[in-house]
Amino acid sequence: MLRFVLVAASLGLGYWLLARMRRRGSRYFTVAVGVVAYAAILAFVLAADYITDYVDPLDLGPLVLSLFGIAITLLAFAVLQRYLARRIPLSRVRKRECPFCGYPVRGNRRCEGCGREVVASCAECGSDRRVGVLHCGACGAL
Repeated sequence: MLRFVLVAASLGLGYWLLARMRRRGSRYFTVAVGVVAYAAILAFVLAADYITDYVDPLDLGPLVLSLFGIAITLLAFAVLQRYLARRIPLSRVRKRECPFCGYPVRGNRRCEGCGREVVASCAECGSDRRVGVLHCGACGAL
């Protein structure tokens, strides 16, 4: 039981730290990924030791531990996918690329790759604004 608590606490702490570092945009994000990797390896090692030393394979202890690890991993993967889906257009706009397809934009109002509009008017002030930026450069509106 204490092994399960240790693994659950390590995984929970690792994923919490990963979410916090990602949300803050910290440069220690890779350390949080390392903590999650440590917790996953610890879970595999302790699950293997738990199975071979203490439990009859027909018991449900390893199954519960495995299902818990799978559920937490899928949750973290879904959160990471949402994070990446929001970050990719912003990084493309900073690099002067189309936020939709990534093709380089050379000062045109439309993308040369996909044909979508990359410069539109701001909803607040009406000045030109790149599609995908967080704030208008003229008035600061979202």
